[in-house]
Amino acid sequence: MLVTAAASACTQSPPGHDERLSKAAGLARVSLVVSKDLWNETKPSGIDNEVTARMEGITEGPKAGRGLVRVTMSGTNLVAYMKELDSNAHPHGLTGDRENTAASRRVYDAVAPGVDRIKAARAADDPQPEISIDDTIPKSA
Repeated sequence: MLVTAAASACTQSPPGHDERLSKAAGLARVSLVVSKDLWNETKPSGIDNEVTARMEGITEGPKAGRGLVRVTMSGTNLVAYMKELDSNAHPHGLTGDRENTAASRRVYDAVAPGVDRIKAARAADDPQPEISIDDTIPKSA
């Protein structure tokens, strides 16, 4: 009975989640371009925060002046962030939504296919992967 109770507290991770985490773990660096508010809403907080990331405002180019930041982290930090997102975005029905479920789901739903699309670098000077989350910018931008 305890096993059933413990299992009901788990998240309902989407298909491919574990494979996605394994792929993310192998990345040297990755950047997320996201609004500062969305990052602040979804970043892990508290004493158990395992994510170390560098945040900088975007001041040049077509994404400047939109309130976006570039958050750069290692692949292992992306794994910790994705685990936090998954926990908040996909809670089990019995535990109910969390305060940031909608924001976490939006970020997870953008990061997951972004990680899936990452290909191996062909040259040492290839740019690090970047995942952009801004619904007001067309996908081709």
